[in-house]
Amino acid sequence: MQRLQRLYGLVEYMRSRRGPVTVPELAAHFGVGDRTIHRDIAALRDQDVPIYGEPGRGGGLQIGQEYSMPPLGLSINELFGMWVSQRLSAVTGSVPAGGGVASAFSKVLESLPQARRERFERILERVVIGIPPSEDAVMGAGSIDPDVYTVCEEAFLDGRALRLSYEDRHGNRTERTVAPHGLMVQSPLWYLLTFDDLRKASRLFRLDRIKAASLDPVLQFEPRDPRALFEEIEQLGIEVAQPRFR
Repeated sequence: MQRLQRLYGLVEYMRSRRGPVTVPELAAHFGVGDRTIHRDIAALRDQDVPIYGEPGRGGGLQIGQEYSMPPLGLSINELFGMWVSQRLSAVTGSVPAGGGVASAFSKVLESLPQARRERFERILERVVIGIPPSEDAVMGAGSIDPDVYTVCEEAFLDGRALRLSYEDRHGNRTERTVAPHGLMVQSPLWYLLTFDDLRKASRLFRLDRIKAASLDPVLQFEPRDPRALFEEIEQLGIEVAQPRFR
């Protein structure tokens, strides 16, 4: 879980409690150590969140009833990272606080100006969170280059064409220019759901096999629903149903 998610999860969790909560309770709920919770509480207090009480033995922490979460100045990239993380947590069950984080994120989304929220929701409609892949599919999977991911995410979010250097499972490398209409996550595998204008065909690229990526300086595209480009997503039951935030 990313720290920003956890901070908002902490606020919502403590607000939902009728009485004080201890640091060990918070640590167990969020799946982290006591020291991490101490640092998070200090960070929240630095942001003027009214947390009362002491975290020592026999003590407890509580958020003042006067506190309300302010609107957030998060970028679309930051919001997207939060959403993907909490959805994966819900699907894999890897984070005990997944439900609390989803509730907190729903409130974050509702705090956004309407135009910004609608733009973000249109982006989420192009994300496919899939069922876990088979062991055979995962076998031989490599790590995703962080720089490659950053460029691919930017192209996906902003409707920019991508130039890729891609290595297939046989080690053959090709250069492609594609429009990344969708992103599919079957943790731990991530895919770009694209359309190749040169070949006039849909193409799926695994992110760990992308060796280099750059934004095309000119080409842009109008995003489409990737499910229309890749009918097998629905036919094979790959996608996990997405909860609505309203």
